[in-house]
Amino acid sequence: MATDPVCKKEVDEKSAPGGKVQFWGARFYFCSVDCRNTFRHEPEKYAPGKGPNYSKLPDDWRA
Repeated sequence: MATDPVCKKEVDEKSAPGGKVQFWGARFYFCSVDCRNTFRHEPEKYAPGKGPNYSKLPDDWRA
C-alpha cells in the first residue's frame, strides 16, 4: 500500500483510482484524479525532498 501524498489516504498501487505520477525519480499513487491534479499543480508542496530545489544529496538544500 502507498499513501496518497495529497490527502494521505492509503492507496493500493495496483488499482490506484487516481493513477500514478513519476516525479524526480519517485512514484506517487493517488486515490482520485482530483488529488493527482492537485499534486501536478504543485508537486514540491506534496513531495518534500524532491524537485529542482534539491540536489542529489538529501541533506544538501539549494535555495
